[in-house]
Amino acid sequence: MKLSPWWLLMLPLAASANDMDTGRQVAGKFKQSLMHVLTQAVQEGGPVAGINVCHGSAKVLAEQLGKAHGVTLGRIGTRTRSPANAPVAHWQQVLLKTMVQQSQPQLVAVDGKRFYIEPLRIQAQCLVCHGSPEPAVKTALTKYYPDDQATGYQLGELRGLVWVQLPLDNRSEDPQDDRPL
Repeated sequence: MKLSPWWLLMLPLAASANDMDTGRQVAGKFKQSLMHVLTQAVQEGGPVAGINVCHGSAKVLAEQLGKAHGVTLGRIGTRTRSPANAPVAHWQQVLLKTMVQQSQPQLVAVDGKRFYIEPLRIQAQCLVCHGSPEPAVKTALTKYYPDDQATGYQLGELRGLVWVQLPLDNRSEDPQDDRPL
């Protein structure tokens, strides 16, 4: 059976739609799970308990969800809490720049990798630590993050992004293929 040209054009779109769904699902589960454990900790022990959760649980949650879905995921901030989390790799810098320029969920190809990214915006509950923290909260933040730059945000402001690295598909045998998705 011979494929018509319009059918060939539709193939990448179908893959992109599936990638968007996968990225949206995994990023959504990550944000929902993190917010759940964070809210629970704050309700039980106040903002300082929430800081302990963010410091210790975010990476673990990302690793667990990534393993369950066959992807890798994480966060990149517009301002960092810890120099260890600064976007130093080229792909991290590109993802952050892309999000700042177009603050919407999207697919991005960089350095031979494929990513789904979506914005993290400051919500009301985020302002306790990311707005103008009270002295006790600021002291707790300084314990974990002596070089903290992730304060001073306003409600609704772009805080950063969640990224989901998607599995490579068979569009190209070249792992450095950076063609647009």
